[in-house]
Amino acid sequence: MLFRGEDCLVPAQAADQLQSIAVSADSAAASEAHFQNFKEVSPALVSWPAEAIPLSLFSAEPDGYSYSVFTYQGVVYGAVLLKHDDDDFTKAAGLEPFAGIPSRHLALSFSLDLGRFVLLARAHAQWAVVSRFCGACGAPLVDANGNEDVQEPLDDHAYGTRFCPRCKRLFFPRMSPVVIVLVRKGEKILLEHNVRFPGNRHSLVAGFVEIGETLEEAAAREIREEAGIEVKNLRYVRSQPWPFPDSLMLGFVADWAGGEARPDGKEIDHLGWYTAENLPELPMKGSIARWIIDTFMAGGFSNF
Repeated sequence: MLFRGEDCLVPAQAADQLQSIAVSADSAAASEAHFQNFKEVSPALVSWPAEAIPLSLFSAEPDGYSYSVFTYQGVVYGAVLLKHDDDDFTKAAGLEPFAGIPSRHLALSFSLDLGRFVLLARAHAQWAVVSRFCGACGAPLVDANGNEDVQEPLDDHAYGTRFCPRCKRLFFPRMSPVVIVLVRKGEKILLEHNVRFPGNRHSLVAGFVEIGETLEEAAAREIREEAGIEVKNLRYVRSQPWPFPDSLMLGFVADWAGGEARPDGKEIDHLGWYTAENLPELPMKGSIARWIIDTFMAGGFSNF
């Protein structure tokens, strides 16, 4: 699977089919039952045949390209991430015509099967970019899976693991844990606008877990830093891989415990308490943030 910047590059024919599928699905029904109308979309539709990409394009040179191999439903795939302005790879590989589709849209707007595949492929593509050289000695890394020089036993599915032939270190695909929390106050929930969000989009409090923190400590700290309030009754609800670039989203629900909510003025420029009747623009359907919000608005989490 081929990515360039924030887009996924797919065969032009596949892009036409995806457009046709989206148009033919009833928009009202799609909004009520996300993914239900797109069961026919499969990973094969957006993938390039392996033989279409010459292996000679990949090298350990500083300006070379790299890829990561993974399996999905028993099929072996490769993932490549190009810089946003890179046109050389597609020309050298003869991958034309193609179309760029935003990776988030591709992952969240069609079939659940396709969404899981795109997120997995995007994670491997990102890992391929940042795992080319050993962080200890600087030597080029190689695939560890199936490598006879690797002494440590690896699971058969340990795709993406890198090995340094010089210092013998192993490097496993990186994930950065992020807590994302719905804070409720009666029938209201706290939503905030990050300075990086487009338009009036608001979402839940979220932030990276720091070294030495528990998830619970990170959640309380992020809420305190971004909104200036305290919470109680923190409960875990769900997770979602989010490879932009390498996050694992860990969802929680908590109750307001004290303080007056106010934006920090740095990352957050606006926030407020919202009910189902006055919601601002929300995150995309399919994201964990949207799932938590929709679940609460539908009466979920009442037993917490």
